[in-house]
Amino acid sequence: MPLLPDGWTPAGLVISVAAALVATVALARLAEFEGPRGAGPYAVAALLLSPASVFLFVGRTEALFLAFALPAWLAARRGNWPAAALLAAAASCVRFTGLLLALALVVEFLTSGRAVRQAAWLAVPFVPTVLLSVYHRVHDGRWLAWQDAREAGWGPSPVWPWESLAATWQGALGDGRFVWMFRLELAGAVAGIGLVVVLFHLRRWSELVYVGLQVGALVCSASYLAIPRAAVLWWPLFLLVGRASAPGAADRTGATDTPGRARRGARPGWWPIVVYALALGPLMVLNTMTFVDSAWAG
Repeated sequence: MPLLPDGWTPAGLVISVAAALVATVALARLAEFEGPRGAGPYAVAALLLSPASVFLFVGRTEALFLAFALPAWLAARRGNWPAAALLAAAASCVRFTGLLLALALVVEFLTSGRAVRQAAWLAVPFVPTVLLSVYHRVHDGRWLAWQDAREAGWGPSPVWPWESLAATWQGALGDGRFVWMFRLELAGAVAGIGLVVVLFHLRRWSELVYVGLQVGALVCSASYLAIPRAAVLWWPLFLLVGRASAPGAADRTGATDTPGRARRGARPGWWPIVVYALALGPLMVLNTMTFVDSAWAG
């Protein structure tokens, strides 16, 4: 009896669903590790309510990437750098975003004060990207042949950010079946820039590198393309929502409560996730229906 169904499509669906389950468990554990207690389910809810969460379950790479990247980040936060490096290398085999994850791990290592003898592990996540470039150099004569193919197929050539904004804005003011997608792209860009500002304010430098480099690349493309889908990979956003939604998460000074004990008189913790769900839940439903209708959905 085969382990996976016959055919690429059903096999891809099975792999994506399994990877999504691994990713949600890892996200919950990461949120609980960073605290406060109870943040895990809210962080998972924030992921599943994101507008493009349908791509976690439809045979694409987002779920598989997160299934490696989130455990890698949790391992790094726990100081287990061999596991973090190997998992991040696996994530780099799935998506080019793994290179940004590798850079973020370097920053995490430098800001966490870990022993220098573990620094050699930081090179491991870069190995898949280097090997891919060597392969293209040998077979295609160009180090970045994959990027050339991407630009030829989708046209995301780098431009100045105001040029990209103008092109997307023009699409958002038009009419037709896909006009609302351009508007969702604009909203995603605003959310991404806002997240970068918040991470900078909180001095979460490694997460800032991971998200900031993605946002920078996306808003400097020929036009905004797949920003809501890329946002599925921005787990620092989901951690922030989970942290804010946990009961008695923090007082004005940012001090967290004792794990498992809500501070007397603490604010109710459910309202951030409710606001998040009311704002993004309808977009998630609409985007899912659009995808099921075989239309462009990010």
